[in-house]
Amino acid sequence: MEYTAQNLEYAVNVFYNGEQNEKTNAHTWLTTAQRAPEAWNFVWELLQPHKGTEIQFYAATTLHTKILRCWNEVPPESYEELKEKILQAVTSYSQGPKIVTNRLCISLAAVILQLGATDLATTLRPLSNVENTSLLLEVLTVIPEEYNSMTMGTALRTKNQNALLHACPAVLDDMLRYLQSVYNDYSKSPPCEETVKSWLNVATCAGSWLSMACADCMDYNSASVPDFAPLCRALLTVVHVLYSGTVRCSEAVSDVSLEACEAALSAVRAAGGGAGSLRRPVAAHQLLADLLQLADRVLARDNVPNSINEELVSAVITCLVSVADCHSRHVVRGVEAGQRAPRHALELLLAAQAAPGHYPLHETRSHFVFSFWYTLQDEISNTCDSKRGVPAVWLDVFSRLLLALVAKAEAPADCDLSQDDQELLRCYRQDISDTITYCFCVLEDNIWKVLEEAYPVGGCEARQEAVLFAFLAVGEIRLTKQALTPPIAALLQHAVGAARSARTAHLLDTALDCLGGYSSWLSSSCSLEEAELARRSISAAGAALQRSPARAAHALRKLCAECDVLAASMAQDIVSAAQSGMVRCDSFVRRQLAGAAGAALAAAPLDVAAPLLQKLAQPMLLDLRSQAAEGVRARAAAECGAALLTALSAAPALAGDLFQAMLPALENFTQHADLLEAMYKVLEQALSSLLEACAPHMPQVAQLTVAGFHTQPCAQGLLVLNLMMLISYETWPEAGRVLRACVSASAARAAADVRADPDLTSHLFLTLSTLTKKIPESLQWIEDLLSQLVELACRCVTVWEAQTARGACTWLIALAARRPAPLLPHAPALTAAAVCCIGGASPRAQVSALSELLLALNRAEWGAVAGAVQGAGLRAWLHAALDVDGFPSHHATHTHKQKFITAILKEKNNRRIVFEAAQEFSLVCRGLIGTEYARQTIAAKQLVA
Repeated sequence: MEYTAQNLEYAVNVFYNGEQNEKTNAHTWLTTAQRAPEAWNFVWELLQPHKGTEIQFYAATTLHTKILRCWNEVPPESYEELKEKILQAVTSYSQGPKIVTNRLCISLAAVILQLGATDLATTLRPLSNVENTSLLLEVLTVIPEEYNSMTMGTALRTKNQNALLHACPAVLDDMLRYLQSVYNDYSKSPPCEETVKSWLNVATCAGSWLSMACADCMDYNSASVPDFAPLCRALLTVVHVLYSGTVRCSEAVSDVSLEACEAALSAVRAAGGGAGSLRRPVAAHQLLADLLQLADRVLARDNVPNSINEELVSAVITCLVSVADCHSRHVVRGVEAGQRAPRHALELLLAAQAAPGHYPLHETRSHFVFSFWYTLQDEISNTCDSKRGVPAVWLDVFSRLLLALVAKAEAPADCDLSQDDQELLRCYRQDISDTITYCFCVLEDNIWKVLEEAYPVGGCEARQEAVLFAFLAVGEIRLTKQALTPPIAALLQHAVGAARSARTAHLLDTALDCLGGYSSWLSSSCSLEEAELARRSISAAGAALQRSPARAAHALRKLCAECDVLAASMAQDIVSAAQSGMVRCDSFVRRQLAGAAGAALAAAPLDVAAPLLQKLAQPMLLDLRSQAAEGVRARAAAECGAALLTALSAAPALAGDLFQAMLPALENFTQHADLLEAMYKVLEQALSSLLEACAPHMPQVAQLTVAGFHTQPCAQGLLVLNLMMLISYETWPEAGRVLRACVSASAARAAADVRADPDLTSHLFLTLSTLTKKIPESLQWIEDLLSQLVELACRCVTVWEAQTARGACTWLIALAARRPAPLLPHAPALTAAAVCCIGGASPRAQVSALSELLLALNRAEWGAVAGAVQGAGLRAWLHAALDVDGFPSHHATHTHKQKFITAILKEKNNRRIVFEAAQEFSLVCRGLIGTEYARQTIAAKQLVA
């Protein structure tokens, strides 16, 4: 169908009003039309005033697309004509429709940037009259936005950057001139809506240019930094004026006024972190003082639950946080010097953090402050004198912050929260937890005393839970075992008490988390009182199993693993608790209880542990036997057995007895594909726990493993095979037979469809890689399979799945280093495949593995391989592959190929150099070399290197 105006209008109408399949076809055709050369002509036909809005919008969008994607189709002599036509279109659409006007303004901005933003003032002069002020502001607003989003070469980006930075002072001076009306007297009547809209447009434009200028502030020299202070003062005055009107009327800020306030504050936020404020301390001080005056007024009235001006308060707080964050050094020095403004800023931020009411029911602004506390503590740590310690003023500030965080961590009743609110609260409490760790960086060991004094004995359970939540947050970062100081011991006593008597689930769960989280601290107990505290903690976790199975079982396992001596003395009770819990709980709880019981038994005397283990294992073995025919349900018993074997690793005799008892019950698992992973998990844990002591059981392990591979090979089985070979290949004569059977079955399944099971395929190659590196002689057992395996690996190098391709590369690299003979017949094709993948047939993330493969092929000793052709090696294979025209991409010239070959062949040791050469060639082949993306990618890699 021809790209005529009539056809295009019909297609647009179908796209908006047709059936779904018709819409899809219309969208495809319209998108193709946008790239056609005829689009430069038909857009002007479709932009006629009498056309429908949908038609005009499609035309404006097409024009923008052509400027971005097909600029090379415009001859240089037509640049000015195109720019003038777009300017006329922008002017003719000054009254709307708005979406068409906006798209035309963006198109004009794109043309300006394609031309290097030269002489911006002259270009926009037709829009500089009063009637077109709103159009001028819209075009100016989108120019920096388009500059940030457009794809352009490095030279053009640099040209645009210089031109825009040069124009920035004049643009911002104009914005300040437009804002002079904010200084009029509005004490008797507020500004009219038209005035507010003009302030909104100016603030939006100013924010766009300030963001661009401040992002590139390092390109200013010190003398040319513009002074943003007058403009920031005018923008803050916008908020003062609009907020004052609502204060007088006791109303909320209206929609348009709120948008203007938010735009003004956003612009101030951009300027606050920019070059002017950073390089002029006086300007930074003044900006902070002006902002504090506004924040003081807003928070004094509206820092209340369910504030009618919640959005405005949030915008003010966000702006204050941003400015204070950028000038944290100024704040720290000012506070320590006793200056009023920095200390006032801290007080306001503390008040904002402690916003009244529950988040997110009554306020949604306190979470904006979290980021500032990290910056502040980091600045304090960097400037603090280690000999003098942290100044007292910061101990006071962060103690108050800690108490505010505890108060905000209190959770409202579940009945008050929707599911979405619960998720918001969960994320919010995680932010609180992170911020508490910042408090610890300043308060250090003083933090325990603050928390202990905050715990309300016999008081509100919500506050008790919040204190224990904070206590847990600190314990998670203080991982080293230390003495239980009185405040820590007191808080743990509170946790034990809460675990026994809490009425709410929140408090119970947090108390149990504390007992588990501080298990390593309790294991360092050296006094009778501390040992008794540890004993009470284990007992409390066990007693809470019925009320909170998952949390209690997790805590019990951690306590038994850390405090194993104490757990051994309580083995009878722990085994009884585990037995009662295993009957009715889910698989997670059962695994935790098995781990707890296993840790206690492993530390107990053998004569005590053996009968208890038999008592514990008997129902589990019955489960294994009776549930094997039930498919997925039997996994829980096997997983429980694996957890028990893991916990018994410190007692090989017990682990061996248990494993021997489990082996017969596992035979039925080999017949069910759904159960194989659980069975292999048991075998893996047994081999890991017993190591050489597993030799008597190896024939049965091998029988189960091979039978499972006959049913269905899986990744977990290959892990077991790997362990078997590493443990017993020298002493067990059947190792070769087992290896061959498992590898053959795995290779057959992988070869059927290399994309069907990436886990299996990658684990097959990783297993072969381990054997090739550590037991190269084991390859003799699969000699007749090597050619098939190498061919499979060469296929997998080219697949899109990164996991599979990297696994294949890993084995081929090991094979080239240890035993290159099986690789030689496939090496020429493998070289061509690797180059093809580097050139674009695989994701760029795989270039690293492919470059290492080329390095391995270059280092391999092909001359020592029997039957090798004279001159065989990577040089010949690279030349043979790259001498083909258009391979691997038409973007790669003969010069590019020769440079790549030389770089690869020259280096036989340094992986980084080979990777950089492959990465550059990959960018060339993909047509990305010379772009800003390529420059940033290469620069980032060089920075890391």
